[in-house]
Amino acid sequence: MLTSAQELGGEAVSQSVEKEADRTERRISVAMPVRVTYYDADSKPRLEMACTYDISAHGARLTGLRCVKEAGEIVTVERGRSRAFCRVVWVGETDSQLHGQVGIQCVEAGKALWTAELRDMEQMYEVIRPEGRSGSLGSGNRRRHQRFSFTGAVDLLQKSSTPVHLTGNLKDVSEVGCLVATKCLVLPGTELKLVLKMANYDLAFTGQVRHAALDVGLGIEFREVRKGDRAILQQLLRKAQSQQQAEEEEKAMAMWAGSVS
Repeated sequence: MLTSAQELGGEAVSQSVEKEADRTERRISVAMPVRVTYYDADSKPRLEMACTYDISAHGARLTGLRCVKEAGEIVTVERGRSRAFCRVVWVGETDSQLHGQVGIQCVEAGKALWTAELRDMEQMYEVIRPEGRSGSLGSGNRRRHQRFSFTGAVDLLQKSSTPVHLTGNLKDVSEVGCLVATKCLVLPGTELKLVLKMANYDLAFTGQVRHAALDVGLGIEFREVRKGDRAILQQLLRKAQSQQQAEEEEKAMAMWAGSVS
């Protein structure tokens, strides 16, 4: 006789719950202990503790979960009084940066994970302190934080007695600000709430317009960042920096090869 988890496993596979579907949801970085029940070869439940790396409404990335061996397995995830059957959608490869991590997605129709946690964190912002803006990138560069080119949509909400909603396109971003192309000019000094849609993440900030020109864009200085989003932004910026350095090294090697040929 099949266990409930095994029955859900067959149903989950038939419904083709894919990893890419999980990636379309907003994820936030937060470490929370969870209880994971898995089923051994004899269909007996076994308990193991794990920790979230990031979460979304219907899934999560977990670390410290040794019992999972391959995608497709069904486990029960519990936190407090919340309990849900989840399918393993991916397991980090041994030789990759995801080693030791597991992606899961809820397979119970209409059920969302982490509802209370996501709701609470939506309202929590951290101040980007002035010391976070200090430093220099070297002689001749006035920017104190390196900006990297990114593509993505931006939602802007002007803080005023009559809030005005605008949309724009992200041109570049640093840890303390961004440049956004818009069709409407917003005056310097305007206070904003903004959401940057970067690499399948929605990152929320409050900020102020520092300079504006239709042919350049809005230069926005971040004032606050939603709790959990700063770590994601830093991760994306580190990845962009590594990619940029690799491209520069490749270009330098190509130029050197051309000069000696």
